[in-house]
Amino acid sequence: MYKIIIPVIGLLLIITTGAITFPRMSVENNIDCSDCHINPSGGGMRTEFGNHSVALNEFCLPQTKEKFINLYRSPKIGEGVTVGFDTRHLVFDNGRVFRMQTDAFINFEPLKNFNYQLRFWENGIIENYALFFFDNKKYFVKVGRFYPAYGLKNADHKSFNRERTGHGSNVYLDGISTGLSTNGYNFHAEILDNFDQALYGLHFFKTSSINDIGMMIGGSLRFAEEIEGSNRGFPESRAVFGGVSYDRFTAMGEIDFTGQSSDTLIAYLNLTTRIEYGLYLIGEYNYFDENKNTDNVVDEFIRLSVEVYPIPFFQLRPSYTFYTDGFMKDETDFFLLVHFGY
Repeated sequence: MYKIIIPVIGLLLIITTGAITFPRMSVENNIDCSDCHINPSGGGMRTEFGNHSVALNEFCLPQTKEKFINLYRSPKIGEGVTVGFDTRHLVFDNGRVFRMQTDAFINFEPLKNFNYQLRFWENGIIENYALFFFDNKKYFVKVGRFYPAYGLKNADHKSFNRERTGHGSNVYLDGISTGLSTNGYNFHAEILDNFDQALYGLHFFKTSSINDIGMMIGGSLRFAEEIEGSNRGFPESRAVFGGVSYDRFTAMGEIDFTGQSSDTLIAYLNLTTRIEYGLYLIGEYNYFDENKNTDNVVDEFIRLSVEVYPIPFFQLRPSYTFYTDGFMKDETDFFLLVHFGY
C-alpha cells in the first residue's frame, strides 16, 4: 500500500510547496501554450514570440546572449510563411550517439486566423493540419494529423507518464480537435483515429497567478476503442496534473490512472531551480505500478540534470539516472542531451 501512497503524497507536497516542469514557462509567466507555439495544445513549432521573447531572451546565458542578440533573424518569411526546426541527440558515456529528433517545420498563414502547418522528418511529412481560429483566437478547430493533447508534454518522451500512456515520440494521429483558450482557461476535445481504432480525448488546464506565485491545474481523459480485445497501446487513461512557480523555483507533477479499472498508477514529479537565466538544475522522479492492487514489482527512477543554454537556441543537458526499483534496480546511467531548436 505504501508504494501507492508515497508518489501521491510526493506529488501533493511538490504542488503545494513550490515549482513546475514542462511546460514550466506557462506557469512561470502565466501565459498560454499558444503564446509560444502555433499549436494551441503546445509543443512543436514555435511562434515568433516563443523564439524571440522566450528562447532568445530567457533561455540563454546573459554573458553570451548579448554577443548574439543582434544576429537574431525572424523565423517569418514574408507575412504568410514561418519556418523552424528541432534536432536532439543523446550522447552516452560509452560514446554511443542516439538521434532522438530531426524535424523541420513550415507554417503557412494565407489568411488571417487560418494556418496550415507541416512537420518534416527524414521519411517525409509526419504531422500536418489545418488550424482555424475564431473570435479573436478564443476558439479553434484543428483538422489533420497531429500529436494528441494529454497530460504534461514533458521533454522526455521516455518518461513513464508519456510512453506508458501511449504518448511516446512520433505519435501523430489523424483526427479533429476543437477547443477554447480565454482568461487562462484552456479546453480541448479530440476525436482521433489510430488505424481504425477510435480514440476520444478531453484535456483541460487553467493557469493563474497570485502576486509572484504562478500556478497551473489540469486534467485529461482518454477513452479508447478496443479492437479484438486490445487497446493497441492506448489504454483508457485519466490524468491529473499541476504545478506552482515562485521566484527561481518551479515544480510540476502528474498522476495517471490507466486501464478500465484504473489499476495502473503512474506518477511524474519535477523540480527545476534557476541558477541563472540559461542555467537550471532539474530533479525528476518517475514511478510506474502496473497493478496497484497487487505486490508486483514497480518501475521507478530518479534523474538529476543540469540544463544550460550557452548560446541562443542551443541546449546542453547532462543527466544522471539512478534506478530505485524494477528490473534495472540499483543500476545507473549517464547521457548528454544536445538540442538545437528554432
